[in-house]
Amino acid sequence: MRMVKGSKFTVVMLLMTLVIGLLAGCGGENKEKSSNSSDVSASSGSSENTASKSPDSDKEIKLRMATQFAGSDPWVPAWTEAIKAFEEKYPNIKIVDESTPVNQEALRTKIKADAATGNLADVMFYFNGSETKMLVESGEIVSWEEELQKDPDWAALFNSSILEKVKYEGKQYSLPYIGFYEGLFWNKTLFDKHQLAAPTTYEAFMKAVEVFAQNDIIPFATSLTTPYLQEALILSLVGPEGQQQVYDPSWAPAINIIKELNEKKAFPKDALTLDDDKAQALFSGEKAAMMFNGSWTAVGLSKNPGIQITPFPLVPGGKGENMIVSGFGSGWYMKNNEDKAKYDASLLFIKFITSPEVAGKFAAIGGTYAVQTLDSGNTAELLKAGNAMVAQAKDFVMPIDSYVSRESYTEFLKGISYVAHNKKSAEEVLDQAKKLSDRNKG
Repeated sequence: MRMVKGSKFTVVMLLMTLVIGLLAGCGGENKEKSSNSSDVSASSGSSENTASKSPDSDKEIKLRMATQFAGSDPWVPAWTEAIKAFEEKYPNIKIVDESTPVNQEALRTKIKADAATGNLADVMFYFNGSETKMLVESGEIVSWEEELQKDPDWAALFNSSILEKVKYEGKQYSLPYIGFYEGLFWNKTLFDKHQLAAPTTYEAFMKAVEVFAQNDIIPFATSLTTPYLQEALILSLVGPEGQQQVYDPSWAPAINIIKELNEKKAFPKDALTLDDDKAQALFSGEKAAMMFNGSWTAVGLSKNPGIQITPFPLVPGGKGENMIVSGFGSGWYMKNNEDKAKYDASLLFIKFITSPEVAGKFAAIGGTYAVQTLDSGNTAELLKAGNAMVAQAKDFVMPIDSYVSRESYTEFLKGISYVAHNKKSAEEVLDQAKKLSDRNKG
């Protein structure tokens, strides 16, 4: 558009000075309107191809993206479609997708290495909470307050209370997007076949473990290297306030339940080496009757109408009845590029991906959202049940690893396996993790 105005000016160079001035003023007015139009287009997420509205449209811009949308992640199709639509809309902007599966620490390892070498991706969908510290210390990421203030229409798309909850040290480094919940998935078909009550009470849960183990069905699909079961047991026992008491001795009885379950043959034989994807496959393949996991698994599971979801039952003496682990554990981060064209292109992408149209396609796959979304009308029954569970919960908390140091939490998870096989006491594991946590605070 700017080049068109420049050509028009050249054609009329021989006209009167007053006319030139009027045309220049008019051109400036149109230029301002064009800029505002670009902002609106970025926020709307329209699929109309308007390449001339992209920053420096004559220059090819490469944007590196690092997200969890890779491998078996259920949002891969929506992510792939979003990249394709964005590149079609802005042909001069090319996306270099460096997305890495979140399982087995691959994404954390990548982002940590990038931050250490000063090589952060231009746009990241990464963890909130304690993980934000590393990105802030790199000195390379944007704090979103100014951009949100400059574009109130875009800012209005976000749930303001959720924005507030994901701030780090009072600053908005992350834009929340996909929320999650964790729950106890169970196979009603298998429960009915063995005449078992739904595992909504601890007694019914333990009875199911006993019966399924006796009938050569894995009672509970889990990997002892993943945190989901531990989270459920600790919250059920000590409640939200107790969960915030980092590695407190009051957690020990909850961890000891894992040892009890292992002794009752509740877990797969290879639970020590099994990864979470394989644990999910055991459950979805009906080789296991129950699984405690997150909303990101619900889409695949929803194809089986026999799969149900419920909060983890209250353990004996527990304080966490009908309370769940839920929240917005990840968000959009943007590198504070000195190259203005890259900065503007990155911002354009963030506004595109958080538009109601694009976010709606992610929402159709699962999760809860911090931005407005367009309803696809194709939400599966299991996903509806999961959202109802969240709505009916008495309270919810973020996962333990969102507010403790990574080093201490890794040690804690390793210790769980030792407790399960009676190699260490729960008290020892908690004490070791607490010391690491305290050391990192200092």
